Amino acid sequence: MQSTDQELILELARAHGFARAGLAAVPPDGNAPRAASLEAWLARGLQGPLDYLLQNAATRAHPRERFPWARSVLCLGAHYDGGAKGVAGLDLSAHVARYARGRDYHAVFEKRLKALARALVDAGLAGQAHWYVDTGPVLERAWAEAAGLGWIGKNTCLIHPKHGSYMLLAELLLDVEVPAAEAHADHCGTCTRCLDACPTNAFAAPGVLDAGRCIVTWNLEQKGDVPEARWTEHHGWAAGCDLCQSVCPYNAPERLPAPDAELAAPLPWEELTLAEAITLAREAYDEAFRGSALRRTGWKGLRLGAITAAGNVRAEATRASLEACLDDADEAIRARAAWALKEMERAASRP
Repeated sequence: MQSTDQELILELARAHGFARAGLAAVPPDGNAPRAASLEAWLARGLQGPLDYLLQNAATRAHPRERFPWARSVLCLGAHYDGGAKGVAGLDLSAHVARYARGRDYHAVFEKRLKALARALVDAGLAGQAHWYVDTGPVLERAWAEAAGLGWIGKNTCLIHPKHGSYMLLAELLLDVEVPAAEAHADHCGTCTRCLDACPTNAFAAPGVLDAGRCIVTWNLEQKGDVPEARWTEHHGWAAGCDLCQSVCPYNAPERLPAPDAELAAPLPWEELTLAEAITLAREAYDEAFRGSALRRTGWKGLRLGAITAAGNVRAEATRASLEACLDDADEAIRARAAWALKEMERAASRP
């Protein structure tokens, strides 16, 4: 492929709403970048309860098993709102990770990717294209690193040297040959802020995440179904966790880029207090969280997360809501609320 065609592909990507775009070549052996690291990670059982990662490991490591025509990967990114929001103990938004606050990026990106794939084929820049938005077996951060969108830091996030890591990714597998991109150097240096900030010690080593200890695994992927022994480890997080990103120097407030307008569009749930989230009715949940990335937690998962956050930060403003949950029809809600109230009483009894 000529350099002019590559630039046209990247221009089309930006025109379809992706602030970051880069092309990575699929090597002759078809192996994905960092494929060996994935195999070693799974061999250690570091996927925790996320057993689905075992089922499609071969396709993640070797994309040509499913798409033998794949010759390159168009890696795409859009920035979400990285600013702090809400008052801890009062507002639900203060207890939700930044990447989970906005609109469901799967739905937002899918429309853009479908249109972009059509545009590439119509322009004769590709014959075949298949898109993913982190729901398919693709090592998206590794491909994005190979495409020059940043480097994978010690917190396992993709970090752009100018715009940080508050970025969501998507990919288009293409049947066009491209030269290897120039990758960014690793700029983490001796910094260990992200590793030191993790409240659950979820990093087995720099750049190696133990998913079984990561807060996100439990309050998002497992929808709040957390072993009781770990409730106190979740600190103030109702959904997701931002700590390993928020302490990163590359995410300093003055460095943050403007967020994608569609991803950052306001949603009704942002007006909810933490207390309201704890006792939220199912119908109100469906209305407030329509189109939100937070729907991944599910109604019960959101309430469990809010209760856990309230107990850990001793949010007195939620006491009445927690007491109301003691009569809830769901046993898990009752048990979590009783624990949260005990945490508040224990804190109150201290000198």
